[in-house]
Amino acid sequence: MPNLTYIGQTPTEGTGSPVIVLRHLRHLAARGWEITIIGEHGQDTSACERAGWTVQHLPLRRRWWPPFHPDKPLLRKLRTTLLARECRRATVAAPPDAIFGYLAAHADFSSEIAAHFARQTGRPLTLLVHDDAAAFGKDAAEKKVLRRRHAWILRQAHRCWFVSPELAREYDVDEEARRVLLPIPEGWEQPADWSPARALSPRVYYAGALWPPQFPLLAQIARTLHAAGTRLVILSRETPELRAFLASEPADGLNPFPGNRDALAHLVRDAAGLLVAYTATVAEMPWIATSFPSKFIEYSHLGLPCAVVAPTGSAFGRWAERNTFPAFFPPDRLDAFGRWAASLRDANRWRELAGIMRELARREFDCAEIQRKLEVNLIGADS
Repeated sequence: MPNLTYIGQTPTEGTGSPVIVLRHLRHLAARGWEITIIGEHGQDTSACERAGWTVQHLPLRRRWWPPFHPDKPLLRKLRTTLLARECRRATVAAPPDAIFGYLAAHADFSSEIAAHFARQTGRPLTLLVHDDAAAFGKDAAEKKVLRRRHAWILRQAHRCWFVSPELAREYDVDEEARRVLLPIPEGWEQPADWSPARALSPRVYYAGALWPPQFPLLAQIARTLHAAGTRLVILSRETPELRAFLASEPADGLNPFPGNRDALAHLVRDAAGLLVAYTATVAEMPWIATSFPSKFIEYSHLGLPCAVVAPTGSAFGRWAERNTFPAFFPPDRLDAFGRWAASLRDANRWRELAGIMRELARREFDCAEIQRKLEVNLIGADS
């Protein structure tokens, strides 16, 4: 059986890239891959241990190692090179056939170790890239440093999987090495179906993290839904900004569920529709120019209508234009979004809108196809 070594933030349930990695690894393990996790210190490894995978931790330092400073290129290179050697020691009993990781928007130390490990062993490295880290940078100098370092990391990879074509174009990576891979969803076996109860008091759910710049547009969305006879429900971690929003706008709040499947089950049972929303402009959240909402892919498998409110200049806006997705609404077209919300009361229209999402789940957002694209390229084959 082939061996795969994953290096990075420990895969776990929740949101963001760690749960995407966890899903890919579970699929690989089910197909006979032997999995070794070299995780970061202090993180929950229970999901990996329950799966029966080998879990290793690298030393933070050894006495004879030179000092380390994350912003000093030479010291950083020395430390990540030494830690890559530790990866070789940790996998000596089961050398990898493939190396796997992801380039996190807010942390690139592990992916740099993985890049050195790949150079030292000659094993193919596959990296997922879900966000443009430079879009989160404080200033031009920080963005330049990130771009230079990330370009080097990605050039060491056999295959780089970017979440959108827009994100792929941001990096100086050989065209042969860069591909587009959408975030793999959880999947859902029993999609929702129409019931008269959904029309009695239709609720449209926003589920996931919220950034402060989202609240002004979200307030307009809440009022639009209220005027259409529906109600916005926000399933998100409580914050001072969210408390203030719920106190002033026609919307309800719901605390996160213990696990992702619990949340999906609630949506299938209680939601009339689902919402993905960003900000009025790309400038307010620059990373949406290249990021693709993994929630939208997840939602397609639930069999529920889903609307997206986002700028046309976002990566999703461009995807919606390419795919003529009818439930995409730029922030200046909330009147059309209101009509979408009002139509959730009509059984025939609801089924039509839900059918659009189900078709996406069967085709572009199919779990098995997303996994296949990744797996056949891990060792060197091509899709």
